[in-house]
Amino acid sequence: MAAAFAAALAPSAQADGPYYSDSASVIWEDNATTAPPGDGIRSAFTFASGGSVSWIYSLGFSTLLVSSMSANIQVCSRFSGLDNLALGPRLEVRHKVGVGPMALSLYAGIGGTAAGYSDPERSAIEGTLLFGASQRLGPAMQLAVDGRLGSYDARDVVFTGNYASVLAAVNIDLDQTWRLKLLGGWRAGDTVAGYTAYKSSYGWEPVDSDALNLPGAWHYVATYKEPFVDYRVSARTWSCGCALSPAVGRNTSLTLQYMRFDTVGPAPYIDNVVSLSLAHKY
Repeated sequence: MAAAFAAALAPSAQADGPYYSDSASVIWEDNATTAPPGDGIRSAFTFASGGSVSWIYSLGFSTLLVSSMSANIQVCSRFSGLDNLALGPRLEVRHKVGVGPMALSLYAGIGGTAAGYSDPERSAIEGTLLFGASQRLGPAMQLAVDGRLGSYDARDVVFTGNYASVLAAVNIDLDQTWRLKLLGGWRAGDTVAGYTAYKSSYGWEPVDSDALNLPGAWHYVATYKEPFVDYRVSARTWSCGCALSPAVGRNTSLTLQYMRFDTVGPAPYIDNVVSLSLAHKY
């Protein structure tokens, strides 16, 4: 799909590719339920694997059109309702301002994802506008900024919403094998907060009675192995972290990463995420 779209936009361009890549990850988060402080916080491991195929079209001396298709699967060790399979195309234009390794690189594009969850209420279709830039700050240091404007429509309104996000990374090459990444991000828009629940004469209600005053949609969910109600709230999330990535082969890298997500809003919560990933490009 992505390759056909790109070919239609640039019929005279000769494609390079396909180029393949795949990855496998083990992820641990201490707040998989995205619950505010209280008795709803639950940790979990997630096993993830994915792959992508891409084509590159030259549109000029310093401009490229890149189309790709990706597939990803996630399996949660504790909450089977979070198991999911996601598929989607991506199309972006990349432009280099100037020549040489120190030149500024820009990109903009569109992406789409269809995700199916074991808990069908979470299954959604998402569309995203993509933009970003990267700039070398020296022979061993690079700054990369990635932004997104997204909208997703799920089977249930609680898991539907819009967002804007920015992620900045400073990549530092310690030597020919090791790379250090310093990460910082911001996200604003709709998110979901979870609360443990009990069944009253009125139906399922959150154990934390203050949650009844939250604005937005909410209801009982079957995602977890115990009663929970999820709320859709508008919030801002600040994130920070770091990653250490050694090359373990010519086209293979291993990455150990830590990220902290601090969500501020009507239902604030913190999520700490540690991941170990192996990625390979063919």
